[in-house]
Amino acid sequence: MLKFPVPRLAEATVLEWADELALQVGRSAEGLRLNTESIPFSNDTVRVELMDESFVEFRNAVFVVSEAKRAVAIFTEHCGHHVLPYHEAKVFVGGELRYSQG
Repeated sequence: MLKFPVPRLAEATVLEWADELALQVGRSAEGLRLNTESIPFSNDTVRVELMDESFVEFRNAVFVVSEAKRAVAIFTEHCGHHVLPYHEAKVFVGGELRYSQG
């Protein structure tokens, strides 16, 4: 079955981040790997502000920070999944600061 780029990359991101994501959402990493569409999304808005003052904001999303990967991953219900550099990043959930690096 041919997968278009966004679903293919979203699946790859879940596979790569399954261990960290599982801890964040209270699921097993193996369960996420077996069903990459089983992420329990919140109704929260996640906003990531980057070191150059640019930002991204997604509704119905969860985020994960990995010190080892030096990145922030945002998993969204409808807009794919995204990996951003964590250097001096700030992550807000529902307007509340949840993570600040730097």
